[in-house]
Amino acid sequence: MKTKFIQKLMAGALAAALVVAPSTSVFASSLDSAGQGSGGQGSTPEDKVIEIVNESNDDGGSAVSSIAQIAETSSVAGVTTSVKGVYLATSVNGVAITTSVANIASSYNLGAGETPYARVYNMDVKKSPLAAAAINSAAEALGATVGPYINVELGFVKGGKFGLLPTDGAPITMSFGIPKSFVQTGATYAVICVRPGGAVTVLPNTSTNPNVVTFSTTGGQGAYAIIKY
Repeated sequence: MKTKFIQKLMAGALAAALVVAPSTSVFASSLDSAGQGSGGQGSTPEDKVIEIVNESNDDGGSAVSSIAQIAETSSVAGVTTSVKGVYLATSVNGVAITTSVANIASSYNLGAGETPYARVYNMDVKKSPLAAAAINSAAEALGATVGPYINVELGFVKGGKFGLLPTDGAPITMSFGIPKSFVQTGATYAVICVRPGGAVTVLPNTSTNPNVVTFSTTGGQGAYAIIKY
């Protein structure tokens, strides 16, 4: 039964007809502005980044007051991410990219001065209703329950400016720590990814740790959610 279900997951049910609005545009543009040294009148680029970070912290966590307080790294079950970035996904128990920086740089043909960089944070369902609807519809079709939603941008930085890696590149392995409230003995986990443009993919879990979901994805921007069945 589980084998058949995995095959159904891999088929990417509901792929195509769904259209998702870019769910990270506000946050992304703010960070890009900070990296390029521009900012709104009356505030520095750093102030704008802090503002966006605090707005995205919708689970009651502590607000940040300086750039130094924004997490540049994260870990899952003792495994630290290989890629520096902005890690703000408090809805999961850590995020880790385990593909090496050298491997990503080589496989995505990054040039001199271009360094892999990740931006990961909680997804606001109210601000990204189409992405959430796509995830929920796919999960419903598969008889799965949806857990936390996470925005992921896998890209690179050069000279303080952020750019996205292509979505058709080499596999990148990521892990999310499953929140305690979503852990269920005997459940099978996976991750749904929705890309701008509407492509829906269900990514099987390869982790043997019952508190971790590990999956293979590619560069670029996407709305992700942990599911269980």
